[in-house]
Amino acid sequence: MLIYDFDGSFEGLLTALYQSSIRKEKPDQILARQGLEVNWLDQYVTIETDLAAAEKVVRSIRSRISEQAYEHILNVFQTEHPERGFWIDRYLRLGFKFGPSVDDHLQEDIIRTVHEQSRRVSRETHRMTGLIRFIRSSTGIYYAKYEPDNNITMFLAPHFADRLADQPWIIHDIRRGIAALYNRKEWILTDSVPAALASWTDCDDVFEDIWRTYHRQIAIAERANPRLQKNLMPLRYWKHLTEFSQ
Repeated sequence: MLIYDFDGSFEGLLTALYQSSIRKEKPDQILARQGLEVNWLDQYVTIETDLAAAEKVVRSIRSRISEQAYEHILNVFQTEHPERGFWIDRYLRLGFKFGPSVDDHLQEDIIRTVHEQSRRVSRETHRMTGLIRFIRSSTGIYYAKYEPDNNITMFLAPHFADRLADQPWIIHDIRRGIAALYNRKEWILTDSVPAALASWTDCDDVFEDIWRTYHRQIAIAERANPRLQKNLMPLRYWKHLTEFSQ
């Protein structure tokens, strides 16, 4: 098998796609270098990230296919699934063949796969806009930690920059060690987050108490529906929900 390996960044993957076009090759896999298990029977091509090449690919996708196609591949990349490079590569090959109508070709397995994976990321992003819980530090900074299935912090940050525009905040993905930081003007994404931040307890307890009280007050015991609740708020998210903590 011909395998392209890249540095794990979105720009790195786009560079790999660019190189496959220049080399006129069709790699069997495009895999992130970190944790890659090398098989001596396979042929490996190491791709170094080229930001200019990556930007060329983005422009081509947007002009020759569609903005929606670009959003699909960006979503699929955030799944961090080992097959994401393969899915994106094959999807874009069809995209450059069919043009703006590519997403109508649902008879193609790869189109359906990309749509399914993209929806997974979109659904979790939408769900998390309602499940993120902030605690307030004594210095006035709002902090929220969570562990999403997909790498979606970059998608959540614009939402909270709009909704909490007058407050400084941190949204911390403790599974990946990355965070979005907002200073009342702009937000940035960083992976330079102290591990100790995940156990941060410097907060004004009154805010948590108010939220727990609110949750108890609006609850109607006679209408309790645990199955529906778990469907809308899967159990894996509960440990970071203030209303379910002690």
